[in-house]
Amino acid sequence: MIRRGAFALGMLCACGGERSEPCPAAPSPGPAPYLDVTDDLGIDFEHHLATDLCELTDTTGGPGVCAFDYDGDGALDLYFVERAGHPNALYRNEGGHFRDVAAEVGAELVGVDGMGCLAFDQDLDGDLDLLVTANGPLTLLRNDAGTFQDVSEPSAVSKISGFAVSASAGDVDGDRDLDLFVGRVVKLDTCPAECKLFPIACESDTNVLLINDGGVFRDESAARGITGAEPTLATLMVDIDRDGDLDIYAGNDMGFAFEDRLYRNDGSGTFADAASAFGLGVKGSDTMGVDVGDYDRDGNTDWVMSDFSDRPVRLLRCYDSKLPCSNEVVPDSLAHVKWGTGFVDVDQDGWLDVVVAGGDVATLDGSPLRLFYQRNGEFLESVPRPDEALARRVTGRGLAFGDLDGDGAVDLALAVAGGRARVLSSRAASGHALQVELGTGDVGARVSATTPEGSLVEHAVIGGSYAGSSDPRLHFGLGAHCSADVEVRYLDGHVESRSAARGLVRIER
Repeated sequence: MIRRGAFALGMLCACGGERSEPCPAAPSPGPAPYLDVTDDLGIDFEHHLATDLCELTDTTGGPGVCAFDYDGDGALDLYFVERAGHPNALYRNEGGHFRDVAAEVGAELVGVDGMGCLAFDQDLDGDLDLLVTANGPLTLLRNDAGTFQDVSEPSAVSKISGFAVSASAGDVDGDRDLDLFVGRVVKLDTCPAECKLFPIACESDTNVLLINDGGVFRDESAARGITGAEPTLATLMVDIDRDGDLDIYAGNDMGFAFEDRLYRNDGSGTFADAASAFGLGVKGSDTMGVDVGDYDRDGNTDWVMSDFSDRPVRLLRCYDSKLPCSNEVVPDSLAHVKWGTGFVDVDQDGWLDVVVAGGDVATLDGSPLRLFYQRNGEFLESVPRPDEALARRVTGRGLAFGDLDGDGAVDLALAVAGGRARVLSSRAASGHALQVELGTGDVGARVSATTPEGSLVEHAVIGGSYAGSSDPRLHFGLGAHCSADVEVRYLDGHVESRSAARGLVRIER
């Protein structure tokens, strides 16, 4: 990727690991963990519903948001997805202000009944392309130096239709390019005609595995063992058993009938369901969003899943890459349906916290964003004052994470069903931070950052949360420390190690 300038918003570059400055005192957190900067940044995207809430496409079908650097200038941009008849929006980060350039760069897709998005490098040319999931055919937009072209044809992408919300990317067959897993929900034409709000009487659709062959995708789902027909709302690719290949998680709605799946890779890109072996097949859960992270800092991959209003946020605490994980929960009020979610070190103390978006399905009643700080291995909900940004009730769906203002802390971009999107700037940092940027094809790598307080492991993933994707750069809170020893372990076993100062370090093979 050609970067046309330094990250002009104050990010320190730690390329080469130089430590030329003394370590200053850690920053002091603000009076509230997040500040709503939507108006200040010029983000005016508003999502439109298509029906009177009697359609699954409105209640569980998005909207999604992607945080990614589309133009290679080092600053994160935002892509929001709309329903048919309304343009998608691509907000270019111009340093303290965002401008919608979707019409200029070919990313509007007015005729697409969009649900979610995924930013990934389809052709491994160093810039990030876009997959748009939809009620209808998928759309693949190739990024050529900041301009997008629809390349869905002649790929199998254009032939995948139905009701698709979330997708994930990774190299499942070991050929160094990124394949796609697309979660589809139900066959809408099988739902009761009078109201499609509740999918109990609908037939489920099959999920899709698209194999990348030089930038063109082939549907090899059945041949590679992806045969389940379930209402999948969340998906992620991660090497859960650390055998050097990517496995695929599919989180399903209607858990009374459909348990979540973990498609375990046999090393050749062929899969078999092993959810029960890892403790992921939980009966009765309605999985909406998902993320992975080493929240207890033992080196193993833990999981967080958002769930319906009568069930808590779920944690899977994993103690060994070959043994079942322990099913635990985040104590919450159970008052809201939960959607986009993620592990993120909000206060940069070196321990992962959890953020969850929420909002009802039948009424579209709003919910506050939920922040759960981790303290000594337990998660405690931060209760905001009524005037704080986190207290505002909106019908949240897609939630993307990334450093939008270049200060090193992780900000939030929230897509709102039938309402205006929100951007929240982090003010919670009480420690320093390190960001690690890998090559665009290095999905699946395990990255650890070690300070005198111990190590934290993060995974390079594309997808997760709900209906979108977040900043591909990995964020590590350092607490009072200004540097860390970084190790990158790639899927093929190759390891890169270096010392890095706080700020941004780029590591490419």
